[in-house]
Amino acid sequence: MEFDIKGIQYRVAKLSVFDQLKISRKLLPVMAGMVSDFRNVQTKISEKDTEGAISAILPKIADAVSAMSDDDVNAILFPCLAVVSRKHMKSWVSVCPQGEMAFDDIDLLTMLQLVARVVADSLGNFLQGLPTSETLTQPAE
Repeated sequence: MEFDIKGIQYRVAKLSVFDQLKISRKLLPVMAGMVSDFRNVQTKISEKDTEGAISAILPKIADAVSAMSDDDVNAILFPCLAVVSRKHMKSWVSVCPQGEMAFDDIDLLTMLQLVARVVADSLGNFLQGLPTSETLTQPAE
């Protein structure tokens, strides 16, 4: 998936299935209350309103991330950023090779947008399958 942020072109690859599992294990407890918000984001993205979608969900993600440990945040950020490339001159360059940011002009908001897009792209189908609320089941008699 390719997109622009602040006039700069980015490309996102899919996370490996193992990274998807690791990231979902860290994200799901934090995001349990945001599943319906993610569904709205996916709808907006499919309607090509990606800026509106990302802007709507980022404050909630920021609140959730602020409560996480540094190790948990790193376990989400680095695998997500590792699959993001940026158009630089005539080629694509990884924005975070080997855990180091390659571009000094990527600010916090841009970094969070990149991670949110990776999560939406790689985990979107998984998040869509989650229930939006608890359903009580009656035991069989």
